[in-house]
Amino acid sequence: MTTATKSRTTVEVSPTEPVAIITRTLDAPRDIVWRAISQPEHLVQWWGPHGYTNRVAGYDFRVGGKWRIETTDTKGQQFNFHGEFREIAAPGKIVQTFGMEGMWDGRYSVDSLTLTADRKRTIYRIVSRFPSIADRDFMIASGMEKGMNEGFERLDALLAELSRNAG
Repeated sequence: MTTATKSRTTVEVSPTEPVAIITRTLDAPRDIVWRAISQPEHLVQWWGPHGYTNRVAGYDFRVGGKWRIETTDTKGQQFNFHGEFREIAAPGKIVQTFGMEGMWDGRYSVDSLTLTADRKRTIYRIVSRFPSIADRDFMIASGMEKGMNEGFERLDALLAELSRNAG
């Protein structure tokens, strides 16, 4: 596997499988990270790059439930993300589909997220399986890493706030 590190996030891709593995260590306990990623009122605060705003257009957090997030960039352009929850095991695992209208119509990745407690920190690891290596490479080339890293920076700020309020 090839590993690329940017900021505190690691992205690994395989030359032979349509998979990307994203890992980041978050400075918050797993229960607080779980709240930030599973509750829509928190999710909209960190989803996507700096300056983007989000609206939850649907969020049925149960196996078989669908989700949809509408994201607006700083120029007013809207992006619509959607998927379905396939597995939920609180507070450590979510498996869901991930699609984006206008870019990936009719196709999606299957994302398996695990949260591993590491003392007062949490290891966030997501394995994204794409329909093909070409689809994976297209997604990575589309600016995914920039948006992901900025989203993680926004998540870090939210986790710090949630941690202060929990103590």
